[in-house]
Parts: sequence; structure tokens; C-alpha cells
Amino acid sequence: MPRQVKYYQPEDRRYNIENNLQCIHCGNTTAFYMNLRLRHQIDIEESGLISVELNKQMTERVFNSIGKNIWNIIDKSKMEDKEIIHCANCNDSESVDFQARLLDWCWQMGCPGCDVCGEFISEDDVRDICSDCLKEHKGEITEDDCQYACPQYDDGLTIVLNHYGLDLEQLKRELGY
Repeated sequence: MPRQVKYYQPEDRRYNIENNLQCIHCGNTTAFYMNLRLRHQIDIEESGLISVELNKQMTERVFNSIGKNIWNIIDKSKMEDKEIIHCANCNDSESVDFQARLLDWCWQMGCPGCDVCGEFISEDDVRDICSDCLKEHKGEITEDDCQYACPQYDDGLTIVLNHYGLDLEQLKRELGY
């Protein structure tokens, strides 16, 4: 049976850790992996036991290099579409990036709220924005309009509406449309 992929809610994520990674797909901020090819030492003892060990000196050099070049590794994986670092939860590699960079992007874009940043504008603000838009268009707004052509936000307010359990049709009924 395949392992169940967990979705990490914004309040369950680790924040404020320098160079912390985050998977946009599942919200994981704790566990990632790289497929490394490390040299092993295999010893066969006289008793027939086989001993497998990592070359300690080489392993330390590899880990130090990764620690010093993690920004370059992430950037290279994005630019060249190479799957280098994977999320240990959902096994996705395309959506792994630095948490600080993801949050900065949300804040620069004026994000009304999403699963990446986990910060949502208030429910009253959402109702006001949607009410104004519905009144302006006399209720002739569809889900697609809300998601792709919202005059307030490029990515619409669909995620925020879902976060508060609001429905566009419900808002239309409340306004009499």
C-alpha cells in the first residue's frame, strides 16, 4: 500500500529558519532528500560477514559542499529542470524552493492569501471586495471570472473564499442576484 501523503497546514510549518526549504505542493518544511552517489567501502571479513561503510572524509566534504552551495543547487535545479532536491513527503521536486523566497514573492505580489504564505486577508475584506465587484457587474460574475479576471488580485480570491468557506453563489444570493 502506498504511503499516504500528508498536507501541512500553514500553522504546522516551520518558519524563520535560515535557508529553510518548502514544498509548495504539500507544504512540507521539514524533510527533503537528495539522491547522492557516495563512495562505499565494502569489507569482507574472514568469518564471511560483509561490512559496508561510507568513506567518512569524502562524506563530510560532500555535506559541507552542499551546505555552502545550497542556493546554487536550488537555482540550478530550477533553471535546468533538473530534479536534485525532492520533498520527502510527496516526492515532488519541481515545487521545492526556499521558504523566504516563496514568502517574499507572495508579499511582493500583494497576495490576498494562499497555501504558500498561509496569511489571508480578513473575511470581511473578502466579502467587501467581492460585493463591490458583484455590484459593479450586476451579479454577472462566474467562478472563472473570480479566479482569473479578478480586478483586485491577479490570481483571484478563490483560494481565500475557500479558506473561509465562502461560495460565490452564496455571495450572489446575499446581494440579491
